[in-house]
Amino acid sequence: MRSGCRRDGASAERHGVSARVLVAGAGISGLAAAWDLMRAGVDVTVIEATGEAGGVVGSWDVDGYSFENGPAAVQGNALAFRSLVQDLGLEDQVVTASADHRERHLYYKGSMKKLPRTFRDFFASKLFTAGQKTRAVMEPWVRAGRPDREETVAEFFGRRVGRGVTMTWVDVIVSGVYAGNPNRLGIRSAFPDLADMEAEHGSILKGMRSRERERRDDAGRVVPSPLWSLRGGLGAAVQKMVADLGDRIRYNCRVTNIVRRPGGGLQVGLTSDTGDEVVEPDRMILAVSAATAGILIAPLAPDAADLLFEVESSPLIVAQAGFDREQLPGLPKGYGYLVPRCTRLRTLGWIFESQLFPERAPEGKVAMCGFLGGILDPHAIDQPDEVTRHLLLGELALALGQRKLPIPEVFRIVRWKNRLPQYNVGHLRRMVAVRRLVEKDVPEVALAGNWIEGITVDACVKRGREAAQESLDALPVA
Repeated sequence: MRSGCRRDGASAERHGVSARVLVAGAGISGLAAAWDLMRAGVDVTVIEATGEAGGVVGSWDVDGYSFENGPAAVQGNALAFRSLVQDLGLEDQVVTASADHRERHLYYKGSMKKLPRTFRDFFASKLFTAGQKTRAVMEPWVRAGRPDREETVAEFFGRRVGRGVTMTWVDVIVSGVYAGNPNRLGIRSAFPDLADMEAEHGSILKGMRSRERERRDDAGRVVPSPLWSLRGGLGAAVQKMVADLGDRIRYNCRVTNIVRRPGGGLQVGLTSDTGDEVVEPDRMILAVSAATAGILIAPLAPDAADLLFEVESSPLIVAQAGFDREQLPGLPKGYGYLVPRCTRLRTLGWIFESQLFPERAPEGKVAMCGFLGGILDPHAIDQPDEVTRHLLLGELALALGQRKLPIPEVFRIVRWKNRLPQYNVGHLRRMVAVRRLVEKDVPEVALAGNWIEGITVDACVKRGREAAQESLDALPVA
C-alpha cells in the first residue's frame, strides 16, 4: 500500500490545493514531505541551510567506487521507503545485497569472530564462556520487567541474558545502530520490538521463535529479510526528489523565527546570502534537528521546546576508503565487523560495502566505510584528518591481523556533527508529549525528522510523508 498524500481517496496527482506550505530541512524526511505535497498540487517551498539536499542520505562516486555517506542499505521490511521508491518510479533500480551480508563479525580479544545468527551458532561461538551461554539459555524463565518503568538497554539485557553477553553482543548492536551508550538508551525507545517481545511472549527467545515461524516458507525454511538499496546508492531517491522539486528548494537559507498570524497561518523569517525576508505560509513542516526545532518553536510552544532540548545527539565520522584487494589479505566475507567498547579501540567498526553490493567497486577492488566517534567518543569529530586516517587504518590492520598498514586508492572523511539522536530512557514518551503540545500551541506546524519515531531511513520517510498528509488535511481544497 502506498503512503503518498491522499484526500478522500483521490489520487494526489489529480488533487489541487490553493495554499502554501514551507518545509524547513531538505533531509530525507523533508524531501519526502515536500515531494508528496508537490504531487498533490500544493505550492511548496523547501528551505535548506546547507548547499546540499539529502542530509546523511547520499552517495559519493569516484574512480569506479561508490560509497554511502550514511546508511549503507535498508532492511527488507522497509515498507515506507519501498513505497516511496515505487512512487518515484525507481522500482527497477532496486538491488538486493549479496547473500554473504548475513555473515557479520566482531573484533574481540585480539581476533575476528563471527557473530552468531542461530541458536546453534550461539552455542558454538567462542565469544561467550560456558557460564555466559548457560545464563543466556535461562532467558525464557526470567521474570518480565515492570511495565511502568522503562529500563536502559544495558539493564534490560543484563536482566534477561546476563552481563557477559550484554558487554559484548549488545554493546556492539548499540554502537552499530546509535553510536550510543547502552547505559542511557531506553529499551522501549531505542528497540521497541524487543520490549514488545518481552511484553507479548514473556521472553526475547520465545518472541524470536514466533517471528521465525511467521517467516517460514512452504518448505518450512526461515526466509531471511534481505538488505537492499538502489543502483547508485540510497542517494538515487534523493536525487530524483531533488530533480522533481527543482527550484522549489532554496539552498543556503535558514529559518530565523516563526510567528502566528492573527488571521491564521504563519509569518516566517528567513535569512540567506541575499538578505533577510519574511514569507507567509499557511502551514509549515519542521524537518530539522530537535535542537533547531526547539529554538524555532520556543516563543510559541515553550513546554514542547523544553522537551526538545533534552534530546541528546551523537557525532559520527564516516571514512570512505577504496582498496586494491591485495591490500587486505585478512578481509573476511560478509557485511563487516563491529568493535565492542570494552576492547579500548576507538573504531566503531567497518562495513564492507562492495561485499554487500559488488557493483560499488571495480573488479579486484574493495569499497569500505569505517566509523568513529559516537556518544562515548565525542571529541573524535574534532581530530585533524590525518590523525583520523592513521587511527582508522591502523586499527583496521590490527583487526584484520595484518602487520602492514593498508594503503587506500581513494579516501575521504565525512563528519556528521550531532546527527544521530539518542533515544534515551523516556524519549518516545517525550516525543508524544512534544507533538501534542505543538498541535495545541502551534497547530500550523508539523514535525518530521529522525528524532521522532526512529532513526532509520524507513522511519524518516514514513514520518515525512505522514507530516505531508497532516498538512494536506488541514489545507483548503481549491
